[in-house]
Amino acid sequence: MKKNKALAASFFLMGTFVFSPLLSAMSLEEYLSEVQKKNKTFQSFQSSDEAASVRYDAGNLELSPFLTAGGSYLDDKSQQFATGGTLTHQQVRQYNLGLAKKFSTGTQAAVVGAVQAINLEGVAPTGGFASEFHTGTLALSLSQSLWKDFFGRSTRLRWARESSQRSFEKTTYNLQAKQALITAESIFWDLSYLQRELEIGKASLDRAKKIELWVRRRANNGIGDRADVLNAQGLVSTRELQLLTTMDNLKTAERRFNDQMELPPSTPVPNLQDFEQERPLNIFVAGHEGRIVRLESYLSILDAQVKKINSEEAVERVRPDLVLQGQYKTNGYDSDDPGAVSRMTDRNYPISSVGVTFSWALDWESKNAIRDSAKSDALAAQFTKERQLLESESAWSELNRRHQELNARIKLATSLSEVQTAKAAAERVKLSRGRSITSDVITAEQDAADAELNVTRLKAEQRKLESQGRLFVKVQEET
Repeated sequence: MKKNKALAASFFLMGTFVFSPLLSAMSLEEYLSEVQKKNKTFQSFQSSDEAASVRYDAGNLELSPFLTAGGSYLDDKSQQFATGGTLTHQQVRQYNLGLAKKFSTGTQAAVVGAVQAINLEGVAPTGGFASEFHTGTLALSLSQSLWKDFFGRSTRLRWARESSQRSFEKTTYNLQAKQALITAESIFWDLSYLQRELEIGKASLDRAKKIELWVRRRANNGIGDRADVLNAQGLVSTRELQLLTTMDNLKTAERRFNDQMELPPSTPVPNLQDFEQERPLNIFVAGHEGRIVRLESYLSILDAQVKKINSEEAVERVRPDLVLQGQYKTNGYDSDDPGAVSRMTDRNYPISSVGVTFSWALDWESKNAIRDSAKSDALAAQFTKERQLLESESAWSELNRRHQELNARIKLATSLSEVQTAKAAAERVKLSRGRSITSDVITAEQDAADAELNVTRLKAEQRKLESQGRLFVKVQEET
């Protein structure tokens, strides 16, 4: 008897700790919002998403203007013979400043200004000579590909590829974030279910104790049976064991809940019982008209786009090239540096040039390998996309079927729970009037508790199933 009292006291203290009042209720939306704010996993996905956008912007570096500046010094003592004499020594100092830019049309333009200081020494028939003069030049050069990068085709292909690549990366991070969100939501429903199970367990234990007390009183009065007392005690012990198991599971669920929000493990958790409201799956894909696909399948669509553009770029890369080039250059002469700079735009002594350059790689085997490998990758990605879309349609259909099936099961389970609860209440009344046996009451109590838990379990399962709808999107894609 003392042992039983000690056990009861221990259980009471544990129950007092676990059954302490919960914090104010928290809805699913509030919980997920807090998780996304506090959980560093989601912060990582956000940073990765921003990095994908920045990488796309960085792809246009080749179209940015480039500033060039340089200086050189030449000291040449080689003998250079001419009709008027021999040049024995020359010194040249040169400084240049230029600006170059490639445009999206494939046109490359450059403007370069240069100043030279030239000192000459030599021997002429009339004797030795030495002279110094300065030049200032301003050159404008243009080039345009007429074949390989026909008016910016390579740039347009690169833009399309990088845009698809950016969408692929951002969708990948979005998929990972939604998977993490589903995990977080699953933890929410697990904890919510266990909180509800704890309430049901407490209520069942209270009823079992009342039955035991009533049966014990009848036995003490000589109108009851010792077997009935043992049955009632067994029911109480079973309820206590179930409650201890629930409390242990609840502690684990609370720790996982706090981990998601990166809170200390001992932080009290709020009441989360929010699984009564059914959510239609279409709310996760609401919006514009389009085809409903899984995010994994959408990734295969984007990957196929990237591989297709890669194939076109490979063909473009091994084309022959025909480049039209032209240059116009001014020349200004003076005896000193400032004068040469001021005469840079002097067009009295211009130099003009125009030309065409043809180039063609002659390694047929390597060129064919580049083209064929890119085309094979594109074809494989296309097959993968088609297969993924078929699986996506099947997955969406199956998700809706299971959701409807759970609806039907919940309705039946709810009806059964109502019947079992009413039956247990009726059996308790019959027992109080001496018209029922204890075993029937205990069986009815067990059936009622199991039926109520089954309804709660099915609802939690349905809420988890609904969260899978986050993995689907609507896309405008020709397939």
